Amino acid sequence: MARIETHAPTTLAGLDLRPRGPVHPSPVDWRDQSLYFLLPDRFSDGREATRPLFNPAQPMEHRAADRKAWMEAGKRFTGGTINGITSKLDYLHDLGVTALWVGPVWKQRADLQTYHGYGIQNFLEVDPRFGTRRDLRRLVDEAHRRGIYIILDIIINHTGNNWFYDNNGHAWNSMPYRYEPPYPVHGWRSAEGKPVQQIESLEDGVWPREFQNLEWYTRAGAIESWDPAEWEDPLDPRNQFRRGDFFDLKDLNLEREDTLAAIVQVYQYWIAVTDCDGFRIDTVKHIPVDACRHFCGMIREYAESIGKDNFWLIGEVTGGEYMAKSYVELFGRDLDAVLDIGEARSLLTGMTKGFAAPAAFFDQFTPHDILGSHRETGRYHVSILDDHDMVGGTKARFAAGAGIPDAAEQAAHAVGVMLTTLGVPCIYYGTEQLFDGSAADHSFSIEPNLSFEDRYIREGMFGGAFGAYRTTGCHFFNPDHPSYQRIAAIARVRNRADTIGLALRRGRQYLYPTSVLDQPFRYPGAGEVLAWSRILFDTAVLVAMNTHGAQARGAWVLVDGNLHPPGTRLSVLYRGDWSPEQLKSPPRGEVLTVEVVQGHPAVRLDLPPAGMVILA
Repeated sequence: MARIETHAPTTLAGLDLRPRGPVHPSPVDWRDQSLYFLLPDRFSDGREATRPLFNPAQPMEHRAADRKAWMEAGKRFTGGTINGITSKLDYLHDLGVTALWVGPVWKQRADLQTYHGYGIQNFLEVDPRFGTRRDLRRLVDEAHRRGIYIILDIIINHTGNNWFYDNNGHAWNSMPYRYEPPYPVHGWRSAEGKPVQQIESLEDGVWPREFQNLEWYTRAGAIESWDPAEWEDPLDPRNQFRRGDFFDLKDLNLEREDTLAAIVQVYQYWIAVTDCDGFRIDTVKHIPVDACRHFCGMIREYAESIGKDNFWLIGEVTGGEYMAKSYVELFGRDLDAVLDIGEARSLLTGMTKGFAAPAAFFDQFTPHDILGSHRETGRYHVSILDDHDMVGGTKARFAAGAGIPDAAEQAAHAVGVMLTTLGVPCIYYGTEQLFDGSAADHSFSIEPNLSFEDRYIREGMFGGAFGAYRTTGCHFFNPDHPSYQRIAAIARVRNRADTIGLALRRGRQYLYPTSVLDQPFRYPGAGEVLAWSRILFDTAVLVAMNTHGAQARGAWVLVDGNLHPPGTRLSVLYRGDWSPEQLKSPPRGEVLTVEVVQGHPAVRLDLPPAGMVILA
């Protein structure tokens, strides 16, 4: 076990930035990785063996008797731990996960229920509800032993609700936004949530000590306009969404050099302590571009100095394509990649559910300007289907309201699209168990505006008080679930060490025309069979999906005649309608032959509802 201090430092002065043990090397290319994102509080407490496994055939068996109590539980810490995550590394490894994005584990206020981890009270400590610093290092070490990299979720532009605004002599959590002057402060927040003038313990105010300088905060009140007005420069650091509080989470003034230097030092320290392999940076849109670039540069320089030459920095950037591209620096001086949480996710969902023609999704990967799209090479974006915020859309997961017999197959194959198209794929915890995150069956009379609540897309996996599907007391770690099995089977093809796996991870990408009912070849419409290839030098992998969720579909698919001339026999590497035994051990000898159709090389594909096939 690496040498980890028992107690967290209370000041940045003299902070020890030496690695606490051997340094794990970075990946050669992050495009080779498949990510999995989880929230520590909602994933596992490590005691699932004491609870029954959820049975989809009997969904009412563990239904919460008190619906309102179940709903209230979703607002609080429910008991997931870092050691619980460690106990499920084999489950993740068998799913095909090669990199784990862990939601924030940093110490939160003891008096608040910020279970999500985004309201930091102590930047140099792990929240005791999740575990200890040693637990975190052990998670990283155990993951590395299994070939899994660890990406830690960090926050650099705000702290928790650690002090109160003064409003005519009264303590307020939040105030309306104003550019200047900075609002006065009524006092620090104590361990009991009361205003105090002096910080007496590690539970009061904010730590480390340097963050107790009130000049480090913009003190401008809460953001009211989350996007720039039409007449504003979206990159202007004076915009209120870059200067205001994120609700009641207090905004740090990163235009100050000392504040920015401190936050850099904090996260250099966590690299030294944990040996993590990358950071996911929260709410990047609210960080001035220059500040983000400086932070990324300093983190990258430190990581390189200790032997992590490809430490990965990915960011959550809402606000559209222009905003996202503003933080991706092709010369490696800013973010390495951004999350596809905007229009890209909507296009992926619409295509795989058969609501939209595939061309819109695949057009994202063509050049859009002189520098090209940041998606064009697959290097600068992370594909994501579900996540913990679902920004810009309904607060429900992909599987919500599926209403089709093959919902598990459809969800798995939506993930399969991410695993076989350009970009670094990311699975949100529970998607492999068909979590739907839907509040549709909850009564609005109990709680209005329910469908806009984040908590319902943050269900518990391990059997706590806020389990998925409105359950309590049962867990969902089922490796025999049809979604899990199909995702794992596709991931095994993607993760192959040969040129087929390499082509799926790094190859060029082409959408292919199809012919239905002997009609001329054309690009497919909504609800039809779509097909694409990944090509790397002389290796071509063909992937196809039936985007109709209720009916079987067939089509002739054009192929590259240079790589697959007529007569070529394409081996079936994956079929979604294989049996569980075949998914685990694919049958050999199943082939399709390239024929001449309308004067072109093509292969005939017939797929069941929501079916998928991979050929090479």
